[in-house]
Amino acid sequence: MSKVATILGAILGMIILILSMIDFNSGKILSAFFNWQGLLVVLGGTFAATLINYPLGQFGCFFKSIVKIFSQETASPQLAIEQIIDLSHIAQQKGVLGLEKEIDFIDDKFLRFGITNLMIYRDEKSLRLSLEQSLNAMRMRHLTCQDVFNNMASYAPAFGMMGTVMGLIMMMTTQVAQDAVVVDGQGQDMLGALLQGMGLALVTTFYGVLFSNFLFIPTAGKLKVLSDAEVLKNQILIEGIIGLKHEESPIMLREMLMVFVNDLTKQRLDQSMH
Repeated sequence: MSKVATILGAILGMIILILSMIDFNSGKILSAFFNWQGLLVVLGGTFAATLINYPLGQFGCFFKSIVKIFSQETASPQLAIEQIIDLSHIAQQKGVLGLEKEIDFIDDKFLRFGITNLMIYRDEKSLRLSLEQSLNAMRMRHLTCQDVFNNMASYAPAFGMMGTVMGLIMMMTTQVAQDAVVVDGQGQDMLGALLQGMGLALVTTFYGVLFSNFLFIPTAGKLKVLSDAEVLKNQILIEGIIGLKHEESPIMLREMLMVFVNDLTKQRLDQSMH
């Protein structure tokens, strides 16, 4: 239900945002909320600062992460335990070496990697070290992508404030020019230019707060939720693979892995096992 929650949150946020922009007297969205200069300052500045901060290849996780939060569900510890129990039944019948034929039929990448390592390493210490190194590498990749979005969340309001200062400068210089024109006796209406500067000053702050709190921070948070669930699932798989190496019985393995899950998941597992 993770991706459903993301989609619902995005839709709800857009509805609230659009309704807040509508002038109900005219029934139209106020054009003041759309300013290409302000958008360029905030988004352009945020992406430029991010590119300076990170290597180009690392910045690529931005687009992958956006797709990920809308398409990927949180990893299921229940499914991980069920997969280990199924493999333990096979190992009980054919031996641990019999699991080698099952590798090609395993969809989970980490479990496939773990069973492959189970065939390679003879001692538990080397096997556990290899699995934990892979888990830590995955965790570091996830943390890096979360870090990208957290930094972008701090850049966006800063560039919004910069746009506000730029707008104020535009207003001040326009006022100075207006005073000079009046002294020369040439009456010109500078109201449009003043309003343009004021619009840029206000809308850039709006864009900075919007992108920071509606896009960057929530995306970093959802990535953390997905990562934490995947780490838990992989920890379960590591302990399960070690149990397979020790040729533990399915019942014993199940009891060992139950410590990783909550009461609701335990009830679901109990129902699936009977």
